[in-house]
Amino acid sequence: MILAFTSVLVFIALSICSTTEAFTNNCHLTSNQQRRLNTQLDVEPAVIAGAVATAGAVTWWLSGADGREKQAKYAEWETKEREYQEERERLAYIEPRDVWREEDLKSYNGSDETGPLLMAVKGDVYNVWKGRSFYGPGAEYNIMAGRDATRFLAKNRLEEETDEEKEVKLNVGERANLMAWYWTIKNKYQLVGTLDGYDSKSTEM
Repeated sequence: MILAFTSVLVFIALSICSTTEAFTNNCHLTSNQQRRLNTQLDVEPAVIAGAVATAGAVTWWLSGADGREKQAKYAEWETKEREYQEERERLAYIEPRDVWREEDLKSYNGSDETGPLLMAVKGDVYNVWKGRSFYGPGAEYNIMAGRDATRFLAKNRLEEETDEEKEVKLNVGERANLMAWYWTIKNKYQLVGTLDGYDSKSTEM
C-alpha cells in the first residue's frame, strides 16, 4: 500500500515537471507544435487532479488502518468476554425453590469456584455468585456464605456470635442497618427462594 502511495506521488511530481518544462519551451515551438502542446496542456490538469484524488484516498486508507485494526480487536475481545460471562452464569445457575432449609445452603458456600453461592437475608435466599470476590473462600464476607447472614449484616459483624449474643434481639439501629443491606442485595442478586422457619418479627421495623 505504501509503495502504491509513493508511486502516485512520483507520478504527480513528474507530471508537474513536464508541464513546467513545456511552458518554458513554448516560445521555441512552431504553430503546429503549439497547437499540439495546448491540447496536451488541456488534458494534464485533469490527469493531475485524478492522481491527487487517488493519493488522498490512499492516505486516508493508511491513516485509518490502525483504527480499523483496533475496532476489530475490540469486537473480538467483546465477543469472547460475552461468551465467558454466559458460561460463568450457566455454571453458577441453580434451580429456584419455594423453600430452602438453612442446612441446604451449606453446600453452596463458594467452595465450588464456578458453582452457585447462596446466602439468606431477611428470609430470602439469593444466589450471590456474581459477588464471589466478596463472599467466596478467602474473601472478606465469606463467613456469610452458605447460611443465613441476617444478623451478620444487621450488626456489620464478621465473626461468630456467642450463644448468649444470639439470644439478644436486634435493636432499632441494627434493624435499620439490615434493611439497607437487604435492599442492596435484593437489587443486585438473583432471588432463588425463601428460608424455612424465618421469623419476620425478629427483623421488622
